[in-house]
Amino acid sequence: MVDGDQLLRGRFNTTLRVGLGLIAGAAFVVLVLRDVNLAEVSDLLQRATLAPLFLAVLAFVADFLLRAVRFWIMLGQTTGRSLPLGPTIGPFIASFGMSDVLPLRLGDGFRVLWFSRRFGISAGTVLGTMIVERILDLVTIVILGAGALMLAEVSAPAALMRNFQLVLVVALAGGLGMLFVPALLSRLFERLFRGVELSIASSLLSALKATSAAVLQVGSWRRIAVLTVISLALWILESLVLIGAWLSLGGSPDHLLQPFVAFAFSTLGTLVPSLPGHFGAFEFFGVQAFALVGVDAQMAVAVVLLAHVILWAPTAIFGISWLLFGAYERVQRPT
Repeated sequence: MVDGDQLLRGRFNTTLRVGLGLIAGAAFVVLVLRDVNLAEVSDLLQRATLAPLFLAVLAFVADFLLRAVRFWIMLGQTTGRSLPLGPTIGPFIASFGMSDVLPLRLGDGFRVLWFSRRFGISAGTVLGTMIVERILDLVTIVILGAGALMLAEVSAPAALMRNFQLVLVVALAGGLGMLFVPALLSRLFERLFRGVELSIASSLLSALKATSAAVLQVGSWRRIAVLTVISLALWILESLVLIGAWLSLGGSPDHLLQPFVAFAFSTLGTLVPSLPGHFGAFEFFGVQAFALVGVDAQMAVAVVLLAHVILWAPTAIFGISWLLFGAYERVQRPT
């Protein structure tokens, strides 16, 4: 049983994390808007054309369907079982929608719980699959961002350029390092709690071992190569949302690398604690990347805001709708 002190500490830690995210997100919003003429931003948004936005939404739908298929492939590889594709798509997308409206990425916890109960898979295995998924996302967006940054015409000071290059290096190193974290933690816990009968410790150790096994199971070179190609494809699809917003607001079709660079760094910015839906961090890093390639601040803010709404609203609406009307799918017994 959990005693009162542990419960209070848990509540305090949760409140602290939510509070820090809100403060950081609000600070990012202030930094973005402090030197921007909001009237000009509003005027730009009112002149948006619909055709590029329609294509952006289609690309986003294709992106998330491909993400769901990738997770289904990875989960099947990890478990060695042939899982049905249909029942995985709805809850997979809904988990992102929940994280878009709730703090602490609670949608991730929902995904672990739902797939564990629905398919009779251990929570550690689902979590391990999600870790590899996030590593693939991080590594591929870094590759795309680095490539776009090398090809784009940069008009920023050398010091700012070095900062962006450092972000790429740190993100890549962090993503690759995550592959080894579950295995290292499981070994550490084995040594710390050897011979100690604690239900919480044994449960945590079992989860870490299952996570480590899932990482190793997914991580063969051939499988990683296939999954990397899929990951590159889905990130290119998602980048079309920001490119669509750029074209909708009058951006030049001859300078598509500019919104692509902004997309890469705004996406990496979502790793930083912020408001639910990554509002604040997404805008700040996207606007800074636009500045790096010489785009006007008002145009940058308008494009990033418009793209963020397209990236946020569909999954948020789907997540809420699935919770309200898809309850029949949330069975408790394994298939």
